[in-house]
Amino acid sequence: MGRWLKIGFLAGLLIVAGFFFGVICRQVGQAYTMLLAPSWELLNLLLRFLGAALALAVCAGLVATLLRPLGYVWIAFALSAVALLIGWLEFSLISGILALVYFLVGSLYAGGVARDMARRISFSESSARVGQGLFLTALALVVAGSIYASFTAHIEREGFTVPRPYIEELEQLLEGQVGSVIPEVLREEVLESFRESFTTTLDGYVGGLLEPYEGYIPVIIAVLILLLLLPILRLLSWVSGLVLSIVFAVFRSLGITRVVHETVEVQKLDLV
Repeated sequence: MGRWLKIGFLAGLLIVAGFFFGVICRQVGQAYTMLLAPSWELLNLLLRFLGAALALAVCAGLVATLLRPLGYVWIAFALSAVALLIGWLEFSLISGILALVYFLVGSLYAGGVARDMARRISFSESSARVGQGLFLTALALVVAGSIYASFTAHIEREGFTVPRPYIEELEQLLEGQVGSVIPEVLREEVLESFRESFTTTLDGYVGGLLEPYEGYIPVIIAVLILLLLLPILRLLSWVSGLVLSIVFAVFRSLGITRVVHETVEVQKLDLV
């Protein structure tokens, strides 16, 4: 495999990983109401996000370590940011800013990896881990931004609504209390009327109560999601470092990469 083909292959991996991360951002944004009500679907969405973030972190580590000069790395991250927007299908000021943050943090990460490799006498896979925590934090920020954008659009269209699982749980609790004091002859009719009016009444009450603060709700939700993701991503940075070590070993065994020995001239001050 020629050098240019390898460069294109690695850059292509980063671009594809960026695209699929954008798809996850879109899915998370579309499922914003699910975030307020824990469920198996929410767990599945979290696992997909972690998988996409891990794949993108590994691809970023490969590009930052193996592509030289750094200009190629910056181009790869720029194309990956564009692919992220295409996968996200969100072309707005917020998504543009978040894609720019992704590009800038990715470029900073690549620069840190290059500096760490330049300081070392021998190659070490640990260079690829330098700054990965910051890079994964940027990915969490992008996802939190997608939640903020979707939640804001929903509130502007419909106002804040209580998640359906919470309504159903409260409805069942109140049904039991109401049903216990109503004669059995009238119970079914009264409970049916109660179910029809409860959701509308609760949504109207909560909506009226929170209406002055609706603009702050998306910010609060996005910040909470970001704070919840950060500890998980710290663990994920360790996993991505382990995966990178395995990939580097596989690349060497397949002849895709090799260890190159270079002579370095060192200057020291000494007595004459």
